[in-house]
Amino acid sequence: MPFWGYPRKSGDTLLPDRGDGFAPAGHAEEAKPIDAAVGPVTLQIVKTDGGESELRDGTRVLVKDFIITPGLAGTFNDTPARVFDISQGGNACEGWPAVVSADKDRKVKIDTTLKDECSTFTASADPEGFTFVEAVAPGRDGSVWRFTPERGLLRLGVLTFQPQPNSTWNDLDKMLDHPLSLFSCAPFDAAVHKLAGKQYGDLAVRLHVASGVEKKGDYLVAQGCQAHACNSDQGFIAVDRKAHKVFLAMRSEKDVTAWPKLASWPAPLRDEFKSWQKPN
Repeated sequence: MPFWGYPRKSGDTLLPDRGDGFAPAGHAEEAKPIDAAVGPVTLQIVKTDGGESELRDGTRVLVKDFIITPGLAGTFNDTPARVFDISQGGNACEGWPAVVSADKDRKVKIDTTLKDECSTFTASADPEGFTFVEAVAPGRDGSVWRFTPERGLLRLGVLTFQPQPNSTWNDLDKMLDHPLSLFSCAPFDAAVHKLAGKQYGDLAVRLHVASGVEKKGDYLVAQGCQAHACNSDQGFIAVDRKAHKVFLAMRSEKDVTAWPKLASWPAPLRDEFKSWQKPN
């Protein structure tokens, strides 16, 4: 089941994708180092006996994690720099970008400012530096960061999720790839806000790991879970396509909340809710 809106290097799956060019742990001797150029300097990505990858400048380890992937490169004011995508693999953390640069004396430095953000960023380059845009999602803000050789990585601002303007209930059928895609429909998003209130974000985060939305007669039904907490934190949403009504449920550990009260749900959706409540 994919993470909504987050293009992951590991193939959009819950489990780490080990098809990253490296041998599994225990066979590190079979994996060849991967060269990654930063201007005139050649770094190497080396798989260790413990299964981690290391980005090395000679014998110096710049950063290490399960997956390290060379990304966008550029030269700014005669200073070459390159983005490296760093990830633990799996669904514990979405990864983060590091920036490596080399000065005129070939001295290498790495900027790991975004390590604690643990989020997916889209990188772009212009003549002066890199810009990183963090993906936004319902209930979770994004951000914009800027890298220049002179100032390193600095945060420029915050992005907030907004549904598509002028969207209507009829647009829902175009948004069935993932439960959170439904939030792009303005009336659906407004209905969830009205029902869940302050728990809007709590519900949304419990839908991040999910498959597509199902059509079941007059209803749309979907469920998901929170990344790295799928056994305890789950979400459920349903839409009456004719009546334009929304039905929601959320599990947090052993506590289950439903909006509106379950007694007011259509019988087919009460059955879907009961099925959702059963242990996997």
